[in-house]
Amino acid sequence: MKRINIFFTKIVLAFCFLTINSLTYAQDFSVSKIPSELLKDANAVIRLDEESFEILSKAEAKQRNRLVVTILNEKGEDTYNEMVVRHDKFTRISDLAGNIYDADGKLVRKIKNTDIKEFGYGVIGNDITDAKFKVIDFSRKSYPYPYSIELSYDTRDRNMMFYPSWVPTNNGKVSIEYSSFKIKTPVGFAFRYKEYNGASPVKKTVDTDGLPLYEWTMRNHAVLDNMPYPLPENEFLPRVLTAPIAFEIQEYSGVFNNWEDFSKFYYILNKDRDQLPTGTIAEIKSVVKDAKTDREKVLLLYKWMQARSRYVSIQLGIGGWQTIDAMTVAAKGYGDCKALSNFMAASLKQVGITSYVALIKAGNEAKNNLDFPSSQFNHVITCAILPKDTIWLECTSQNTSAGFMGSFTGNREALLVMPEGGKLVSTHFYESDENAVSRITSVKLDENGNGQLSVRANFKGMQQEGRERLLYSFTKEEQKKWLLSNLELPNMELENIEYSKTDNRVPVVTEKLRIVVRNCATRTGVRLFVKPNLLTRQLALPNSSKEQTADFYLPLSDYNFTDSDSIFFEIPAGLKLETSLPDLKIESIFGTYSASAAYDNHKLFYLRKVTIKGGRFAAADYPKWIDFIKKVRKADRAQVVFIESKT
Repeated sequence: MKRINIFFTKIVLAFCFLTINSLTYAQDFSVSKIPSELLKDANAVIRLDEESFEILSKAEAKQRNRLVVTILNEKGEDTYNEMVVRHDKFTRISDLAGNIYDADGKLVRKIKNTDIKEFGYGVIGNDITDAKFKVIDFSRKSYPYPYSIELSYDTRDRNMMFYPSWVPTNNGKVSIEYSSFKIKTPVGFAFRYKEYNGASPVKKTVDTDGLPLYEWTMRNHAVLDNMPYPLPENEFLPRVLTAPIAFEIQEYSGVFNNWEDFSKFYYILNKDRDQLPTGTIAEIKSVVKDAKTDREKVLLLYKWMQARSRYVSIQLGIGGWQTIDAMTVAAKGYGDCKALSNFMAASLKQVGITSYVALIKAGNEAKNNLDFPSSQFNHVITCAILPKDTIWLECTSQNTSAGFMGSFTGNREALLVMPEGGKLVSTHFYESDENAVSRITSVKLDENGNGQLSVRANFKGMQQEGRERLLYSFTKEEQKKWLLSNLELPNMELENIEYSKTDNRVPVVTEKLRIVVRNCATRTGVRLFVKPNLLTRQLALPNSSKEQTADFYLPLSDYNFTDSDSIFFEIPAGLKLETSLPDLKIESIFGTYSASAAYDNHKLFYLRKVTIKGGRFAAADYPKWIDFIKKVRKADRAQVVFIESKT
């Protein structure tokens, strides 16, 4: 893993390691030496990025890194003015140092111990861990741009489940002058690696000490074009993944040739940690005593588990991979994703239901390179196996519905952990009609165009996730503030807000609103202009007008949905219809859109439905996508016009 700006996520299985050693290099880092093409659109330039991983044995390795970055502006400084270095019982930091250079490459400051702060990991959240981290402060806004920072670091690591990956560039505005990744091994030592997305092929040589050396490099890499719909990073950023074949950690040893091996090792690491206290077993039996089906047992026990436990990130023991046993979770009432998932599986076992924990990469649109078995997971969930059903269970949330994976763990592969060796299986894929909003709105307009709105909307699937947060995590005032910021209505006043949730496999959050909107319709002289599409989200046009030269990706969490609106307007007496809307239908490979309006007896009825299908599309289809957006946006701006009646 790279070592810059480590962002800590809520749910973590294992941490990367970072350390720094003393600087012993001298080199000209003046800005004048940077090729002009690397300055274009860049906020920072990586002048030198050297990462060396030396495998000493199946049980131990050491790593050396050196990084030099020229910061060109405030945005570049936002990224690089502070570094995070983590260490624990498996990773030892030997030294720490850094330098700062001016635009001419002259040394202006050495990093001192007073610039380095150390914290226990628990200070950043609800965590229990034996890890600590150091924060290296480069004194934000203390130096005129451009200036350069330099770091180097060493580690000694005894957790050989993980080998580093190399992703030399990112999708930000950072260019690279030179980056290298080296792995040195004992003679005859084997490991696995694979290059992706145009990463340079490995160069195999022998180091000065006669040991095998593998090297990958990148030179003069300009800032990537910021395309509006980039592919997932694992599909377009150059990278090299590496993994052990055989490894040791403490008293455990394992092999890692395929996913079955990895699953088997995780199973052995956590074997027999599913025992439960007698009292808890009795409680479990009581919870399900009236259940008529296995599915009902799963749902009851999941609700019971949610009510009696809470999530705490726990990174103790073997690299954070060995779970706290179910006995402890039963007694304490808390655990991390591993522990809570293990506790859930242990509880299901007591009522005769087969289940397994599963390793998965969690996060919105999180993607793995599953053709290369390696440690790419960061979360654990539970999978209950019924004769004609499979129920996925997210055990770290008190509010998630049983079976719902959503944007966090849905639409991807998970690795089942089984005694005989696991296998990759798919979590639920959420189709457009499962991520739906169905809204009914009644609007009473006065003669000046002011409106009183009564809204009832059902948010389903991934579209209910935001509303679920409003329901469970926001106060009434916070709900009101959020809605005022996100509903695209001018001059509105929220008179009432209500939320409720239905716990289905694809859950539904119901939103009820009463809203007063000034100038809901526009009065101009004798005419009233009504824009019937009031509350639906608008498809945004990309800011960039660049030609799309590569495949593009519409994220499923944003572009796999169906929105349906039924709006009923009560038109003031004294007005008659002047112009209405024709029925409209738009069809595309990206989805469909339909809208229609009808008027009768001072009532205007408007129906709108749009279905979008996300995913990967060819560059040749990009103009069709832009055309589809433009047509939908034009249709959504259409107006119905009323005029004063003279009779």
